[in-house]
Amino acid sequence: MDEIRIIHTGDTHLGYRQYHSDVRRQDFLNAFSDVVDDAISMGVDAVVHAGDLFDSRNPTLDDILDAMELFSRLKIAGIPLLAIVGNHESKQSTQWLDLYSSLGLVTRLGTEPYRLGDVALYGIDSVPKTKIPLFDFSVFDGKATDAKYNVLVMHQLVKPFSFGDWDIKEVIDSIPFSVHTVLLGDNHKQEITRVNEAWVTYCGSTERNSTSEREPRSYNIVTIGESGIEISKRVIPTREFVFIPVTLTEGPNAYEVVFSTVMEHDIAEKVVFLEISGDVKAKLDFSEIEKLLLSRGALVPGIKDLRTGVDTLADLSMKVTFSDPDDVVKEEIKKMDLTAGGLLLDDIIRNPMIVKTRVDDEAETRLGELLDKIDFIDYVPANITYVPPLNTGKEKVAQLNEGDSVVDVEGTEEETVKEGISVEDLKTAVSEVPDSAVAENVNGSVPAKTTNKAEVTDNLSVAENEEVYIKEKDDKKKPVSETKKGHDPVKPRQYNLGDYL
Repeated sequence: MDEIRIIHTGDTHLGYRQYHSDVRRQDFLNAFSDVVDDAISMGVDAVVHAGDLFDSRNPTLDDILDAMELFSRLKIAGIPLLAIVGNHESKQSTQWLDLYSSLGLVTRLGTEPYRLGDVALYGIDSVPKTKIPLFDFSVFDGKATDAKYNVLVMHQLVKPFSFGDWDIKEVIDSIPFSVHTVLLGDNHKQEITRVNEAWVTYCGSTERNSTSEREPRSYNIVTIGESGIEISKRVIPTREFVFIPVTLTEGPNAYEVVFSTVMEHDIAEKVVFLEISGDVKAKLDFSEIEKLLLSRGALVPGIKDLRTGVDTLADLSMKVTFSDPDDVVKEEIKKMDLTAGGLLLDDIIRNPMIVKTRVDDEAETRLGELLDKIDFIDYVPANITYVPPLNTGKEKVAQLNEGDSVVDVEGTEEETVKEGISVEDLKTAVSEVPDSAVAENVNGSVPAKTTNKAEVTDNLSVAENEEVYIKEKDDKKKPVSETKKGHDPVKPRQYNLGDYL
């Protein structure tokens, strides 16, 4: 067979303004541009991108156009770009790769094989951690070819590598045809191993996404021929990160130690981190140290105080590099205390298997099924809490919780409601309130006010040991139970559909 050479790259994170620096954003673009230049100069048969093309699901127009320019250079050179979707740029339905595919710039790998001579390439887009156990490998049934070698491209943290979420041996065993190599993205460090006689490798990221990524950036060159599969690493020249250790000793000369240490290093146009350790009593003004680093030409000045854990340029990227955005969203939704209907709508909207044009119909159908299961005869109590009134003349005795409904209790200045109503007195008062004092409390509306009458709802909650009195003109306290009798009974409570959903 003819020899096939493939550049395996990924985790380019285009558009990442690391440390809020536009220069660093350009660095990420330049690094991927170097890979494209190498591909053209070497005349490789294809470039495989293993996910996280962009750093964000919503890249800027500049980022989109910059990527398009790089892809166009590969197309002009006759080099196909084969790619999958990573977790950073993944969208619910249509992906950015679909846009570039429609322009003839990219081929999105999937269950259908892409042939390069005797090599067939397949792809699996990034799968959220929670959905890994549900992955259906039957999508590859009937997709085998007569190719001599099969290559699978994934964007996933896998075992036996560190931080693995998915056992790559299980993946290889579950594919209904032989897999000879797996090209991976997501781990920013170049690594390689063998599983079931298949090569499994990460190419590493093209730029440093955090201070923990101290190894040189790289990509892989995969050579497939009669002798089998060979994988080698090529280093990408990137902007240097400089880490300057400073150990402080007891005494007043802390600034002298910092100054003399910084002067020993060439930090011009570099990302610089001063790592301070030693005497915790030594006090430093970090702003002055940053000015010193900038005066020496540092592109990004950072300080890591190892004594206290203070970091002036916190590596936020490390908190999300290996996180599943779906898990984060679910945790936040749990805090919202949504009703069954709200959770149902959220599940429909976020379900990537439901296209946006079908969301309305799906929501109507499933909400209808939910309503069919609800027994509207069941009483749904309103959560109303008794609140002691202020001495301001006209007072309210009930306060709404969010989403509850209540009827105002208000009288004239002579009929101010006071603390101290017993449960038995309240029940008597409720049964004696006329129709005019109770409004049809639908959708949280508040009824019209009345005068000279204390208005009370049938769902007012009061502590058993409390009493309420109505203040008479002569300041004589008269229990509520002694108010006028003979009025019509209170109207039955009207149900609000929102109480159920």
